[in-house]
Amino acid sequence: MLSSEKAFKIINKQKPIAQDIINRVKDNLTKKGVLLDQSEELDRYLISTGKEAVTFPDGSIIMHTKVSASGFYEELIHYGQIKSGHAVYNDPENNMLMEIEAKRKLIKYQKAYKITDYEIGIIKNVLNDCIIELENFKKGGL
Repeated sequence: MLSSEKAFKIINKQKPIAQDIINRVKDNLTKKGVLLDQSEELDRYLISTGKEAVTFPDGSIIMHTKVSASGFYEELIHYGQIKSGHAVYNDPENNMLMEIEAKRKLIKYQKAYKITDYEIGIIKNVLNDCIIELENFKKGGL
């Protein structure tokens, strides 16, 4: 997780994904009874937690109003992990594995998702941190 200050700087430096893409996904999720929400109030909450977006155990999603392609698609990956039953709530090791899987997919599909090199650099750094965190967890270091 990033500090709120670092998250704020990163979000303001990234290129936001086109709102029409968000709206199409939001409409499809709404038809399934799933909430995808954005607002300035949620922006403040997300920044305070050091995040660009969050997917909750029920599948609902909140995103910064300036969410990047990587932030957007990562939450859709997490949504898929939840809906497929692969994500286990309150299981730290599983949460780390889901983060690692999502980051690897973002890197693999960078071109298809139109993720910038700037974002990929951040993703790779966070991925490395996640891998180290998982290794420490398995050794009993957390």
